[in-house]
Amino acid sequence: MMSRVRLIETTLLVLLGLLLAAATVNDVVRQTHVNQRLIADLRSWRTYTGHDYHNLSIEQELYGENSGREVICGNTGPGVPKARTQLCLAIWGPVVDGRRAVHGGWYLPAKVEDVRADRYACFGLAAQGMCPP
Repeated sequence: MMSRVRLIETTLLVLLGLLLAAATVNDVVRQTHVNQRLIADLRSWRTYTGHDYHNLSIEQELYGENSGREVICGNTGPGVPKARTQLCLAIWGPVVDGRRAVHGGWYLPAKVEDVRADRYACFGLAAQGMCPP
């Protein structure tokens, strides 16, 4: 009787360990894909604007956490972040040649957060519903 209880406990512990290992692998793979996508987004912003700035902000939740769409904002001229007019680009789609497609965006005045009321000169598909009327 005691060995049967021990066998059941061992089996349950092994199954729990396998479940935790599978969840860990799944999370690591998902995070790796997200990181690769974000690196491609940064490269896309730099290519689109022609500026090799490294202090860019990335917003992943503006379109929804699981949308796979990001908004990347950076200065239009040299300076500390948000010290100059910002260009925000909405980027989504598959990574091709290390970049993703820009679907539009907007400008922000210096020293403001990215809120709908402050956006101007909106362009592209991304501007629909994201900018003031």
